[in-house]
Amino acid sequence: MPEERKVYRSPARAATKARPAQTAAPRPPQPPQKPKRRSAKRRRSRIVLGLCLLCLAVVLVVSVVMVRCTAEPGGPAEADFGTPAAAWQKNELGYYFNASGGAIPAAVLKGMDVSKFQGEVNWETAKAAGIDFAIIRCGFGGEWDGAEENWAQDDPQWRRNADECTRLGIPFGTYLYSYATTVEEARSEADHVARLLGLTAPPQEGLDDYTASPYRLSYPVYYDLEDKYISGVFPSEMAEITKAFFDRLQEYGYTGEQGVYASLNWVRARFSDPGFDPWRDNLWIARFSDELGYAGTYDMWQSTYSAPGADYGVQSETVDLDFVMRPFTFTGVSACNGKTAAPVLQNDTRTDELHMDGKDAYATLDTNEPDEEAGGRRVYWTTSDKSVATVDKNGTVRARTDSGECTITATLADGTESRTCLVRVGDITVPIFATAGLRGDRTTLADAAALKASTPDSILLDAGDALHGTQSASLTGGMDMLSAFSAAGYDLQAMALNDFAYGTTRLVSDANMGSGPSLASNLLNNEATAVFYRSTSWNRNRVTNGMYTIVERAGYKIGFFALNDPAQAAGISAANGEFITARDWTDTANEQIAALQNAGCDAIIAIAATAPGGDWQKALLNSGVTAIIDGTAAENGTNVLGAAQGLGGIARLDLVFTQGGSCRAVLQSAVTAEAMESSRSTWLEMAAAQAQTDTAADTADPGKDTAAAGGKDTAAPTETADAARQAGADAYVYAAAKIAALDADDQSILYTPLFTYAENPDASRTISFGNYLAALYAEAVANDTASGLPEGAAVEALAGGVTEPEYGEITRGDLMAALPATARIQLVSISADATKTLADSGSVSRVYQSSLTEYTPAGDTAYIVTDTATLAALNADYTVLRDYGDVFWAVRMNINDLTNNFAENFTLPEAPQYGVGRRG
Repeated sequence: MPEERKVYRSPARAATKARPAQTAAPRPPQPPQKPKRRSAKRRRSRIVLGLCLLCLAVVLVVSVVMVRCTAEPGGPAEADFGTPAAAWQKNELGYYFNASGGAIPAAVLKGMDVSKFQGEVNWETAKAAGIDFAIIRCGFGGEWDGAEENWAQDDPQWRRNADECTRLGIPFGTYLYSYATTVEEARSEADHVARLLGLTAPPQEGLDDYTASPYRLSYPVYYDLEDKYISGVFPSEMAEITKAFFDRLQEYGYTGEQGVYASLNWVRARFSDPGFDPWRDNLWIARFSDELGYAGTYDMWQSTYSAPGADYGVQSETVDLDFVMRPFTFTGVSACNGKTAAPVLQNDTRTDELHMDGKDAYATLDTNEPDEEAGGRRVYWTTSDKSVATVDKNGTVRARTDSGECTITATLADGTESRTCLVRVGDITVPIFATAGLRGDRTTLADAAALKASTPDSILLDAGDALHGTQSASLTGGMDMLSAFSAAGYDLQAMALNDFAYGTTRLVSDANMGSGPSLASNLLNNEATAVFYRSTSWNRNRVTNGMYTIVERAGYKIGFFALNDPAQAAGISAANGEFITARDWTDTANEQIAALQNAGCDAIIAIAATAPGGDWQKALLNSGVTAIIDGTAAENGTNVLGAAQGLGGIARLDLVFTQGGSCRAVLQSAVTAEAMESSRSTWLEMAAAQAQTDTAADTADPGKDTAAAGGKDTAAPTETADAARQAGADAYVYAAAKIAALDADDQSILYTPLFTYAENPDASRTISFGNYLAALYAEAVANDTASGLPEGAAVEALAGGVTEPEYGEITRGDLMAALPATARIQLVSISADATKTLADSGSVSRVYQSSLTEYTPAGDTAYIVTDTATLAALNADYTVLRDYGDVFWAVRMNINDLTNNFAENFTLPEAPQYGVGRRG
């Protein structure tokens, strides 16, 4: 309907027009009067008044026009999906529904995928059941080379299924189940598909020939990447294999669509590799759930494997169903004023983001909905905070401030779908939280988990020297400490040399079970390869070679690599009996920096887990490193974060990305243990409140589908803050529960028998348990070829806090009770007077031969190897030269060696029968 045109009149004319007609007596004619001459002042006043009225009229007209041009009439309608249909069926309005009765507005077509396992399909029944298309397996693996009999890997139902779909006019595509781990195998699989499509004749007799009537596909050829056999292939290599498959298929004349099939976990873990870019538009994702939960680019969703087979004409009990999906989504930015940051849209499984430089920056968000003139639906745009950014009816976002965040929401006119885009104006901050040198109560990692979860875009890492010092770590060789890191959601662990005191093989095995990459960039094993090899586990997203890793936050790539002092590596290797070497620090750093720069990193962080001497920090920062995380303590405050807070706090470094492309590091005060502990009550209260809310909701409507079918998740700033706090509470409760479960397991380990401690038949000739420990400490130093001791320096071994265990069966708990709890073995330099006092105190044991004479230091400085509990009790300064690992673990492993893996009884060595102190 055309708009009514409003005409604005002056008040005088309006009043004249409205005056009613009146009847009155006629007046006599009056003589003409000479008009009075108006004064110049009065004339000027009337001219000014007229001009003012004219201007007012113009302003009013322009205002009306502007309002008419910019105002949005009404808003989106309430979504009406009609009456819910049965699971995966379509209702009277054309909407499909999931198993919980929720609408799937993005689903436009329903199909099913079949292979020989569905038997002979009645495609007429399938078509009548609402099947719009089919994806048919043509085969699996490569083409037969004629070398073995009956080796052909065609799907036995391929021809029949393809012929029936062709006869009935059911559009179809095909997939090949892949086993390829090399380019050559991928080409053989392409040869296989080409023959089955009728593009090429059989290369061997005995294979079916389809060239007489080649199949015309309406859907892609999908490369099925799911078999566990290919789980050892890295993402970049898998992308090359996929490319080889389709390149070969094109050589045979295939011109149709190309697609990839994979599970959602596989896609999330591996599809970040740019090598998969050519197949993103035809991505077929399997996730058997009510929702796919993926916001990236894709085409088809395999939603269930348990649809009743009889309903769809298959002979198997169940069948897979698939939907062609056309979700309403953002597609990019069509116009901006040059200040909008790249990446413009962060399109992943979580959020879309738009980064803008500052006030007056603008960008137009595009969607995949066609213009209304082309038959598309109207899109309504709103902003959560107009003071940060506004948005007009065309989706043009304009920043109204130099710093802030808001949410832009685009909603279809029918209300069925909406999408949100987080708008960030100004610099973007990515906090990095770092721990190092953790000792004591492991449950504080739950605080770290909450800190990370409640801080947007943050990264949580351990900079090393944290696998010793807790009871659980002592019992399990650090394994449960790594498991605790996983429970707390750590993004990566950088290993210091001290972490290797348990043994390289054990540590590598345990680290590979963690949730984040493990880095030891310049350390090599006895095969001269990286200590941490690349893990290809699909479900852990651990794609790293132990040399470097890249963490993405807020659309920025942040690269990490770790370095350890080559001079100390040999000592650790000798201490644990395994061969470790270290590559040159400078060469390794330059190699890692170049690799991360080539990968397009926006910032590079070096983790100096064990640092060498000299001005190494300046050298790294001058080589392209953005900041350094020192696994011990910062030597200066210039872009160097000292992470060794232990359990006293968590160090923090902020990476601030400017929209112009630069990044600066800002050192922040550590988050103290007291601050985190004070937050625990908040986390627990929120968790309790959430649990009550969930219980009440389940009681009120246990069948309610809580998933938002239209994807509406607009959040105001206050709601966003509340969500962050809730995320912190959830993370704390989850991590605390997981760590408590680990602790419970450790308690059971305490009571597990370890070995039998047998009394020596001649106890008078046996050294004490304390003498044994001191000798073990001394042996660690003697085997350390790079200890750094001055030539000819003597080392005194002192074992403190030792209790003689009772003879008989010794559990892990018994052994731990006999030793200084959670202590480590360290070589230190200390004053001779302090050493003399300690040796004469009667609280420590010495090596048996040394114990027969009085300790007499040579010089003012002494070198001792002892446990950290003894050192902590000293009222003296000392310098740690070497760390040889956990006392418990060192004793346990030594007894293991002496008893043939605990198969034989353990007895203390006999006292020497010669020289000083000879017993006769």
